[in-house]
Parts: sequence; C-alpha cells; structure tokens
Amino acid sequence: MAPCPRFQLIPSGAAMYDFEWHKSHGRQTSRSAEIVIALLRAFHDPTSVLDVGCGDGRWLAGFPAGTDIVGLDGPWTDQSRLLIPTESFRVADLESRLDLGRHFDLAVSLEVAEHVGAECARQFVDNLTRHADIVLFGAAIPYQGGFRHINERWQSYWAGLFDAQGYQLFDPFRGQIWDLPEVSFWYKQNMLLYVRRSRGELIDRVQTYIREQRVNQLPVDIVHPERYEAIASYDQIAFKPLLRRLPARTLGKAYSLLRRG
Repeated sequence: MAPCPRFQLIPSGAAMYDFEWHKSHGRQTSRSAEIVIALLRAFHDPTSVLDVGCGDGRWLAGFPAGTDIVGLDGPWTDQSRLLIPTESFRVADLESRLDLGRHFDLAVSLEVAEHVGAECARQFVDNLTRHADIVLFGAAIPYQGGFRHINERWQSYWAGLFDAQGYQLFDPFRGQIWDLPEVSFWYKQNMLLYVRRSRGELIDRVQTYIREQRVNQLPVDIVHPERYEAIASYDQIAFKPLLRRLPARTLGKAYSLLRRG
C-alpha cells in the first residue's frame, strides 16, 4: 500500500479530538464496554487486545485482568489519566502506517476513524487488519457530529474497505444492545465485527453465536433513534443553524424587537 498522503488538515501537533470527552462520557463508556465485552467473550475470548485510538483506555480496562493489552493514541493523550498501565500505552500517528511487529487476538477501534483524513482511511483499516484477524470497529456516520469529525461515513463505506482487505462483516452485537439505555448510541448504531475470511474456524464461531442467540441482523447502514431525534428536532434543523448564519447586528436588532414586544 502506498504511503498515506498528509494534507496537514490540522496544525502539526494539534489534537485529533478533545481528550476531555472521555471524562464527560466515562461512566457510560465503561458500562458499554462491560456489556459488549461480555457478549464478545461468549464466542471469542482474546488473550491479547490492541486498541487503536484508545483514549484513556476504558475499553482495554474492561477486559479481564491478565489480558495482554496495548493502546495507541496521539500525543494529546494525558497519560496521567489513563485507566491502563502506562507501559501498555504507546503514542502513535493514527494517520500513518503502523507496524508493532506482532499479532493480537483482537483489534479494537471505536469512534476514532471519523477523525482520520479521508485520504488516510485505507491506511487506517490496513493498520487494524495487519495486527489482528478479528476487528471490532465502529465510526461516526454522516451528520453524527463531534469534535473534528472530518471523515464521517456510512457503515457500508468502512465495510467496503475491510472487504478489500479480505474481511467479512458480522453484526453480532447491535441487535442485542439496541434498546439498552446504558449503552452509548454510537456503539449501538456503528459497531460491527470484521473477521478475516481465511479464518474459517473464527467465522464458524461467530455464525454459530448469531444463530444460537437469535441475534437480529440490522441493515448495515442505519441511524439509531437517539441520534435521529436529536438531529431531526426543529431547533436542530431550522432555528439554531439559522441563528448561526445571521450577522451579529441582525441578531442584536431582533433581540431588541423581541424585548419591546
């Protein structure tokens, strides 16, 4: 694969995302990880896990003690607030080729790829498939919104990139967590599993699990009602965006008229 071109979409050294986000969403993220990891371990119990874009390490911290974990993220990471040992964390450029020189039982990347430039999307997926035969992946869809979401794509876009790497898509979790209020909507909406096609025994395990648990298979491209309602509400699609486009002087006059009334 050719090197990923760097278009310098943000100044060198700037944050790819707001690290404070992990603090504000921490409790729900940890609970989401706890629920999903329990479901995962019913058919695939990894002894080694790589998380690309690990944030403060909450997903890695959700795996059982003794699991060999490695988390990668950018230099903006506040390592004093990691929930995993600092020796398990490595600073990495998530838009460049990564090669840790080893293989993992599972690679994870959740709500990270939308922060990576479109020109580096294939490289990002290649980094995941280079390190594991089974990948838990999800990324923001169009109009999901968030800090520096520069590459929001439908789930099928990423599925196509994994398919090009020889990975088959499975949906073993969304149907089970769709209605759980304690799980963040972006996991319920975006989280899919990809398995290398040459790993027939892994594919058999996933298919057996889906069949035996009678997991409802959702459309690949889908919006969760929690997000749809937020986007489709009147003040989101009409009033607030309109106000943002009005000149400050016009807003001032409108406010004065309202006060007179």
